[in-house]
Amino acid sequence: MIVFILMVTIGGNVVSRDCDVALCFEDINRCLYFAERINQQPQGEDIVAFCQPLNANEGSRYYR
Repeated sequence: MIVFILMVTIGGNVVSRDCDVALCFEDINRCLYFAERINQQPQGEDIVAFCQPLNANEGSRYYR
């Protein structure tokens, strides 16, 4: 199953790379919505969010 993971980097370091910790979505548009909201925030640090496809296991946690 392919899901879209919301990747967040802080100062160039990726916060998480799997659906157990990060937010994963079945729909790319929901993922892009949250990435856009994070990127529009006034930032003190270098914070960047983007969506990336991920092959998830059947038991992975994701939002529909």
